[in-house]
Amino acid sequence: MGTVTEKLTLTMGVLLLSCVSCTTSCTSDHQVSPWGAARRPPLAAYIAPPDLDAQLRAIDVEADELELELELQLELRGALPRGQGEVVLRGYAGTDALGRRTSAVRVATPRGVVMAAGPLDSGRVDRRQATQLVPSLLPGEEPDATEQLGVFRSGTDLNGDGAPDVVLRNEAGELEVWAVHPFGAARYAVELAMPPRFALDVDQDGTLELAGRTRRREGDPIAPELLDVAGFEGDRYTHRGSAARAFHAARGVEPTRPGGDGAGQVKRQEPPQDDAARLRRALEQAWHALLAGRPAKETLAALDREPVPPALQPAFSVHRALVASVAAVDPAGAPAREEPRSAGGAPTRPRGASETPDRR
Repeated sequence: MGTVTEKLTLTMGVLLLSCVSCTTSCTSDHQVSPWGAARRPPLAAYIAPPDLDAQLRAIDVEADELELELELQLELRGALPRGQGEVVLRGYAGTDALGRRTSAVRVATPRGVVMAAGPLDSGRVDRRQATQLVPSLLPGEEPDATEQLGVFRSGTDLNGDGAPDVVLRNEAGELEVWAVHPFGAARYAVELAMPPRFALDVDQDGTLELAGRTRRREGDPIAPELLDVAGFEGDRYTHRGSAARAFHAARGVEPTRPGGDGAGQVKRQEPPQDDAARLRRALEQAWHALLAGRPAKETLAALDREPVPPALQPAFSVHRALVASVAAVDPAGAPAREEPRSAGGAPTRPRGASETPDRR
């Protein structure tokens, strides 16, 4: 059984060993964190590894669910800058609940599906969103021109800023240009008096300017051709840049013809005898003069001095109002800046920002 003294001695020994064990355990550094000494996950743990094939498989699954088919087997490939991988563009076609043809665009990089435009829902009233992939942005207004593959192909850098670009078109024929980045896409702002529907190389520098013009109305006796262009400068397409201003300045002057009393002299062309042709030319000259940055007050005053027969007064008033709409000036005397409609709501394109159009 043992004496009380022996029992106390044994108990004290056990307690002493327990304290030593506890002290050792409490003072040791248990590395229980799966992240090691860092004790927190690295940033790479939150980012999925790049996998372009996985992104394309996700697009295939969605296309099957939406009953979309590759439009004319339209798949384009390009390269992201600084060796960040490949970019794949796909244009799809389908049919909505009302039997109308629909379109959709998907763009993928190794980091994700960075653009998903369309198809538009059959019940959607506002159908301005661009959902059709334009394979190539070729100069000219021919409808078939943009269906061919050429130098200015979607998936390549169209404006020299280093990012591959995607050109989209809506049901009204209006164009949008988007920049593709590894983690997103952003629409370029466009400052243009008319919606852009085609492209021109107005200064023959190998880079296209976006362009838009008035559409002729049936029965219009004057029908002026009011054309505006926007070149890429900085981070946007603008009609206030040097290329656009030079284009308008050359067309905002009174036309001349060779002749005169001496070599190199020119004579001012006689105005056309037809009133409609005379007013058409006056409207076009005023339009270009204003977009070239010339004083609005003087330009419109010269236009208002043109005699207008009563029969042409209604049509002339409509066109005159349109010309005057670009005469709004800022304090520096430049045409007022018009912010674009953006599917993401942002009028400007911050570099590297992610902005994807609505799917429906």
